[in-house]
Amino acid sequence: MRDVLSRRERQIVKLIADGFSSREIAENLSVSPRTIEAHRANIYRKLGMHNLAELIKYAIKNGIAAVD
Repeated sequence: MRDVLSRRERQIVKLIADGFSSREIAENLSVSPRTIEAHRANIYRKLGMHNLAELIKYAIKNGIAAVD
């Protein structure tokens, strides 16, 4: 299922799983917070997820993020 996401979407998933807010991610990637929110909505839609816990579990399971 990992191939469903673009490189940018995987990057955003990692930053979300690392605890960054949409505003912080937007600043880090030099885009608007609305762009990040659009990416987030697309990520949830593509993965069929509805909440942050599911997204973080996906990120860990697929090697996008790690548990410290």
